[in-house]
Amino acid sequence: MEYVLINVVGIMALYPTITTEIPAYKSATAPRTQPQPRLHNMLGGLVVKLALALTGIFAASLALTHAQPYNGEDLIALITPPANCAMPCWNGIQPGVTTANDAAAILQADPNVADVLVLPGKISWWWNGEQSSLLDASGRAFHGRMETAMVNGQETITSIVLDTNVLLGDVRLTLGEPDSLTLHTVASEDQSQRSGIVHVAHYGDLYVFNMLECPMNVSDFWASPSYIAFGAPNLVFEGETFEYDSLPNWFFRDQAPGCGAL
Repeated sequence: MEYVLINVVGIMALYPTITTEIPAYKSATAPRTQPQPRLHNMLGGLVVKLALALTGIFAASLALTHAQPYNGEDLIALITPPANCAMPCWNGIQPGVTTANDAAAILQADPNVADVLVLPGKISWWWNGEQSSLLDASGRAFHGRMETAMVNGQETITSIVLDTNVLLGDVRLTLGEPDSLTLHTVASEDQSQRSGIVHVAHYGDLYVFNMLECPMNVSDFWASPSYIAFGAPNLVFEGETFEYDSLPNWFFRDQAPGCGAL
């Protein structure tokens, strides 16, 4: 219980605009004449109750992400580069520095890697089951991927993306507030898929992004598995792109961009 209560303050800090619309609601519903003290007190109590209720929702939703044991030190170990390899760096591979040939050789020598596929512009690989439990091995397209481009005449790694089992709530509790956020809307092309939002949290040269389907809700948000990228991944979508310092107040609404407003 103490662990959850400690983090309520942090979660509420993510939503500084939770009650900003209450004054507008009060103005719209109050009589044109000066409200009586009793009505004013009732409305003030409503604001307090609503804020407390929302606090409980966010705290309870984040607590759900800890149904399974989780050790934040494992995430720190996963993203900490080896000696003599400055961030962004993973497994001795440094975007902007390591060539594609050298990166492929490092992957092929990794005892936890089963297969490596080198294609123009990207390198994909799949785990053999002996990798860290934080790394997801259920995806067919790839378990990890590197993007490449020509740098100084050589095919060079530009970003590294790891598919992980780390929930967004655990990322936030371990790494704290991101420097900024980027939100990409994804409109469905047919009835076989849903619209959604790609949520990207920026931590310097480390990027954590999540694929979120509509309709949005708080529990699914914190419990969504994360992709962790070293260097800026090439995330290109047909919808709109928004840049924020923190989550906007429209994020969980039905009319949010990507969830019905496009």
